[in-house]
Amino acid sequence: MPVETTVTASTSGLCAKTMRIPLEGVQVRAEITGAQARVTIAQRYRNRERQPIEAVYVFPLDEGAAVCAFEAVVNDGRYVAVVKPRDEAFAAYDDALAEGHGAFLLDEERPDVFTASVGNILPDSEVVIELTYVTELPFEGDAIRFTLPTTVSPRYAPAKDRVAIGRSEAEALNPPRADAVPYGLSITATASMPGRITRVESPSHPIAVSFEETRATITLSQETVPLDRDLVLVIGADAVTEPSVVVERDEAGRLAAAVTFRPPAQTTTVPADVVFLVDRSGSMQGSSMESVRHALQMCLRSLHAGCAFDIVGFGSTFTSLFDTLRPYNDASLAEASRHVAALDASLGGTEILPALEFVLAHASGRERPLQLVVLTDGQVTNTDEVLACATRHANHSRIFTFGIGHGASHHLVRGLARAGRGLAEFIAPGERLEATVLRQFARLLSPAFTQVRLEWTGVAARTTPAAPPPIFGGEVWRAYAWLTPSDANAWSAGQVTLHATSDHGAHAWTLAVDPSRIVSGRTVGTLAARARIRELEEGELFGRSKGSRQRERTASRETAEIIRLSTEYGLASRETSLVAVEHRDTPTLERAELRRVPVALTRGWGDADQSMKGAALMAGMPGAMTGRFFGAAPAAAGDYGDAFIDAAMIAPLGLPTSGKIPRAVRRRIARTLAGFKDAIASRAARESTPGSPVDVLIGLQRADGSWELDANLADAIGRPLADLERAHAAMPDGFADSRRLWATTLAVTFLRQQAPQRQVEWRLLVEKAVRWLRSVATDARSEERLWARAAEELAR
Repeated sequence: MPVETTVTASTSGLCAKTMRIPLEGVQVRAEITGAQARVTIAQRYRNRERQPIEAVYVFPLDEGAAVCAFEAVVNDGRYVAVVKPRDEAFAAYDDALAEGHGAFLLDEERPDVFTASVGNILPDSEVVIELTYVTELPFEGDAIRFTLPTTVSPRYAPAKDRVAIGRSEAEALNPPRADAVPYGLSITATASMPGRITRVESPSHPIAVSFEETRATITLSQETVPLDRDLVLVIGADAVTEPSVVVERDEAGRLAAAVTFRPPAQTTTVPADVVFLVDRSGSMQGSSMESVRHALQMCLRSLHAGCAFDIVGFGSTFTSLFDTLRPYNDASLAEASRHVAALDASLGGTEILPALEFVLAHASGRERPLQLVVLTDGQVTNTDEVLACATRHANHSRIFTFGIGHGASHHLVRGLARAGRGLAEFIAPGERLEATVLRQFARLLSPAFTQVRLEWTGVAARTTPAAPPPIFGGEVWRAYAWLTPSDANAWSAGQVTLHATSDHGAHAWTLAVDPSRIVSGRTVGTLAARARIRELEEGELFGRSKGSRQRERTASRETAEIIRLSTEYGLASRETSLVAVEHRDTPTLERAELRRVPVALTRGWGDADQSMKGAALMAGMPGAMTGRFFGAAPAAAGDYGDAFIDAAMIAPLGLPTSGKIPRAVRRRIARTLAGFKDAIASRAARESTPGSPVDVLIGLQRADGSWELDANLADAIGRPLADLERAHAAMPDGFADSRRLWATTLAVTFLRQQAPQRQVEWRLLVEKAVRWLRSVATDARSEERLWARAAEELAR
C-alpha cells in the first residue's frame, strides 16, 4: 500500500498543519545555445488519497521566459494546451472540473511567477505537467549567465495589495511555505557556444561538467537538490559577445530577426550625482545584508572627484545619511564608510515605492541627471507601481540595480533597471561581487550612447523595443524585428545599421543580412513576441491604479496587441492563459479536494534559524507593526493586541484571518519577535572578517584616489614600513606631497603585479589613482622613475 506523503508546513513559522503534497518532483532539461536557452520543466504529481484532488502550485520562472508550450501526460494520453484570453481559459478549466473531466491551467501572476492548476487527479493516478519556455540570457563581461529560479520568496504586500474582492495580490504571490518540502529538483543542461568554451561555473550549486571545444553537458553533483535557491550557471566562451544578426522563418512564413551589437567601451568617466537606495527590510537580514555592505564599500571607492552622493535606507520608513547630496571627499567617504559598516536589516517591511518616489521626485530640476543605485531582494507585490514610478522620472534619472540573495525577484530588479534606462546585476551569496560592482560602476560613470535607432535596408522592419534605451559602451545590446521584404523573390542582400550619438558625435555600426542564410524555426519570433509583450506590459497601462486599469484594459489597443501576439505565438501573458482538458468517457462525480503545494522557504531568507523564520516574516509587515516593535517595546507580551497584529497584516502568512487572534498566538509572536530583535543586535555587533591584501588595499584608498604611507599600507603589500620610508627618503626632491605620491605608486604597482586576474575589480580605482598621481607628478620622466622604483621595491 503506498505511503501518503505529508509535511509539516507553515506559511509563517508560527502555526503549522499537516499538508498532503501531491507534487513528487521537478525535472528540468535546458538547451543553451549562445545567449538563448530553451528550457523544459516537468512537474510530476501523484494522488495518493482516496478522493480526487486539484493540485495548485505557484512557482517561479525566468522573468524573460516566453512560455510557449504546456502539456499534460495522463497514463498514455497527452493533452496539449491552447492559448485563450485569461477569463475564457479560467471558464474552460472550471467548466471541465464541474463536468467531472480533467483540466490543466497555466496562469501568469507576474512575468516571473506562474500558477499551475492540475484538476481532478483521480485516486492513485499520476499526472506529468510539461511546460517549455525560451529566453534570452544576460551577459556578464565575456560570459553568459543562466538562472533557473526554484522558489517564490515571501513577497511583502503593501496594505492595498492585501485586500480585494476575491483573491488579493498578497494571496496570489504568497503560496504556502515550508521549511523543507519532500520534492526535489534534477536538471541536465547542454551548452553550445559559437566559440571555444573557456569556463563553466555555478556560484549556487556543486555541478559536474564535461565539455570539449564548443559544447558542454552540465549536471548537478547530487541526483536531486532542494528547490530553495536559484540555480545559476556562468558560461564563458570565445565569440559569445560578437555582434550578429539571425533571420528566422516560421511555418507561417513570418520573418523575424534577432540583432546584437556591442559598441566600444567609452574611455572617459564623468562626475555624477549618485544616490544609493538600500533595502533594509527584514528579508535582507544575514548574508544579503553582508553582501550589501561589501558592495556599498566598493561602490563608495569607485566614485571620484566631482561626484556627490547620499545613502538612503528603506523599509517601512526610509532614512537618509546626509539628507542631501554631499560632495565626495575624504570626510564624506569616511562618514559613509562608518555608516555602511553598521547597516542592518531592521527597518521592517519592503516599502520601496515611497522611498523611490521621494528620491526621484527630488532629482528633477538638477543640473545633471541623478544616478540611482538600488540594492534589494525585490520581494514585493506592487511591482507595477514601482516600475511606473521609475518610468515617470526616466527623463532626469538613471537607475542601476543589484539583486541580492538566493531568491531575488528578477522581474522587479531587471524591470526597475529597464524602466530607469540602466542595467541590472545579481549577487548570489558566496559569489565574488567585486567584478559585478565595478562593471556596474563603469557604466554609471561613463556617458552612454543616446538617440539610438536601427535602420534596415532591403526590407521593411517593425522593431522592438520601439524606442530603444541608451546603450552603454562595451555592453551587448539586443533588439528584435519582424521583417517584410518589399519583393521577397528579389531580396538578395541587405544590412542593418545601429545609429547612436555620444559626446564625440554620431556613430554607426553595420551588419550584413544574407537572405540565403535564413533559418527555419520559431525561437526568434517567439522571443520577439515576448519582448514586445513585455514592452507593452511595462508601459503606462499596467502602472495605473487598479480601478482605472480595470476600466481601461478591455478596450485598450495595448491589451488587444498582447492577446494577438500571445495567440499567434502560443504564449502565456497577463492577458492570456494556457488551458487543456482531458475529456473522460466516465466523468468523475465526486468533488475534487483542493491541495495547495507549499514551496520551500528561500535559503538564507532573513537569515533566521527554523524557530525564528516566522519572526523574519513578521518583520516584513507594515509600518504600524514594525514601528512599534523597533521603537518602544510593549510592557508585556499580552500588550500585543489585535490592533497591533491584525488579520489583514497576517493574512499572507496563513494565520487566522477572521475573528480575534488568540492570546496564545499573540504571546508566541511577541516572544519570537523579541528573539529576532536580539539576533539583529547580536549580528550587527559582530566584527567583519579581514579580507585579502587586495581587499584591504582597496579599502585604504582615499577619496581623491591616493593612499597614505602608513603601517596599514605596509601590512597590505607585505613590506616593513621602515623599508618603504627609507625608499621614500631616497627619492629626489621636488615632488609635492611626496609621501602620498610614493604610497600611491606602490599601491597601484602592487595591484598590477600581484592581482592582474582581479583587474576588473580594481580598474576604476587605479584609473582614479593615476589621475591623482599625474596631477601631482607632472614631469613624465619623474613619473616613469617612480613606477620603476616602486616595481623594484616590491620585487625585493
